[in-house]
Amino acid sequence: MGEGIRKERGTISAMFNSIAGSYDFLNHLLSLGIDKRWRKRLIREVIKKSPATALDVASGTGDIAIALYHKSVKVTGIDIAQKMLDRAVEKSSTLPFTSTPVPVFVLASADEIPFPEASFNLVTIGFGIRNFENRAQSLSEIFRVLTPGGDLAILEFASPKNKLWRFLYTFYFHNILPIIGKIISKDMGAYTYLPESVSEFPQYEAFCSEMEKAGFKTVRFRPLTGGVAVLYTAEKK
Repeated sequence: MGEGIRKERGTISAMFNSIAGSYDFLNHLLSLGIDKRWRKRLIREVIKKSPATALDVASGTGDIAIALYHKSVKVTGIDIAQKMLDRAVEKSSTLPFTSTPVPVFVLASADEIPFPEASFNLVTIGFGIRNFENRAQSLSEIFRVLTPGGDLAILEFASPKNKLWRFLYTFYFHNILPIIGKIISKDMGAYTYLPESVSEFPQYEAFCSEMEKAGFKTVRFRPLTGGVAVLYTAEKK
């Protein structure tokens, strides 16, 4: 954990509860809408094996869970911030009626997933794993609830490897983004925490190594938008 960054469950849930009302708007604004493309890239990847069931961890306001629902996947979302889940439930209430159940959202932590072993064909995480207090335990829990042959797909921010792109990205991330975030959300801390949490998170091969230690196989990463974000994928053999 990065020095000075607190990731206790209560601290993180309180932070996300405080910005729940503006979370979606700021995500799209601060990423210039590119976050939507990143999620679509994840969905295209995970839908290849036609999973019947999925667990969306750190589900937030439910964007990935809802996107999977539209692909006829039965989805459960978990998160530690109740107000974020309230937004997810609100968004799900407008979904069209189909034979696929509307996503269910449960208040729960990734390091204590309240479901039996081998419950899901797929687990997804969108920009949440860097916030986990117990990352190794969370990966172990995810491995436990996946069926044999099941897939894990994670979107997370990263620092671009290209020096010029990394300089521009870092300047925006550390100097402009927190100011915009504070003006709109009224919470400077949350959008100061964001670049700090990205800086201390293990990236590329380093995070792949953590996934392998948890038992995952066929671990890969794909940089998106020059490495601003990364799509990590793995399988439970």
